[in-house]
Amino acid sequence: MTTATEAPDAAGRTAARGVARLLALRTAAPDTVVPQASAFDTYYREVYRDVSKAEEIFRGSGVTQRHMAWDPRTAYADGFPTIKPRMAAWEESVLAMSRRTVGGVLEDAGADELRDRIGTFVMASCTGYAGPTPDILLAKEFELRQDLRRTFIGHMGCNAAFNVLKTAFDALAARPGELVLAGSAEVCSVHHRPEVSAEQAVVNALFGDAGAMTLLGADDGGPGPVFLGTHTETHPETTHAMSWHIEDLAFRMTLSPYVPFYLAESIEPFVKRLLAPHGLDVGDVRHWGVHPGGPKIIDFVGEKLDLTPEQLAPSRAVLAEHGNCSSATILLILDRILRTSRPAPGELAVLMAFGPGLTMESALVRF
Repeated sequence: MTTATEAPDAAGRTAARGVARLLALRTAAPDTVVPQASAFDTYYREVYRDVSKAEEIFRGSGVTQRHMAWDPRTAYADGFPTIKPRMAAWEESVLAMSRRTVGGVLEDAGADELRDRIGTFVMASCTGYAGPTPDILLAKEFELRQDLRRTFIGHMGCNAAFNVLKTAFDALAARPGELVLAGSAEVCSVHHRPEVSAEQAVVNALFGDAGAMTLLGADDGGPGPVFLGTHTETHPETTHAMSWHIEDLAFRMTLSPYVPFYLAESIEPFVKRLLAPHGLDVGDVRHWGVHPGGPKIIDFVGEKLDLTPEQLAPSRAVLAEHGNCSSATILLILDRILRTSRPAPGELAVLMAFGPGLTMESALVRF
């Protein structure tokens, strides 16, 4: 667990000092927007014609549109490509999205003054592999320091943004005078496979493409969002419930329909263990970012924590407009909270995501 420390403020009072301050956040997605209803009617209906609940799955996904590097209505019209062109498309799209997000956070924060202070770059993607990894190519393109410390995190799934953030927090703890670029980019659309099952219909009804990048600095007591701490738990008895493997044609995801039930059983004590070190409980938190692994996950978590429709709105909006974009999703939700909920200074947020393991990740943010 990563937790804030106590430090005196300017008036000599003791105040919670966070593990990192959010200096900038940018998101990006492929330009192609794929409406859910149109994609089902013109493509997926035929693909899943032998799955009796296919239309119900797509209509009930909570997704109204997705941004996709590969529009399934055209990319798979002549069959299913092998892994090589899929990985080429992944690399191209990750770099395209990340040019926008990295460039955006540097612009927002004042690149000329801060560029030389960026000492660490942490990036995640679980939807592809290439070497040099994208962070190397981006560091070269944006002329970042030659002694830049880089970490590329792969194959950790929808919770990987938290692993990115925790690595960034450790870097700032060791070198508080430096800044950290931290983010992810995912291209789920390149992994559609010729498997006709209800499970794969769920996967193809949910996942979209997106990227997000943050610029983080040590908490200096200034204004703006501060990460106060994180909490992680893994429940190995449920390792069978979610998986992500490379097969001959594409990556293959398995997603048990019982995942929402597993999470519902664990979510209350999990959140309490995040909040307790800060003397907080659920009622003290105004804003919530729940990773939308699917609409039932939002429903079950909201019910268990007694959250209001308003508190769940950012998660539902991101699911509707982008789908589940794997590791990038929670940063899309944080961006949504900042832009639309407009938290007041001092208000709190809990962000959470879930991935293979089953792994549960969370972070506490003070605005």
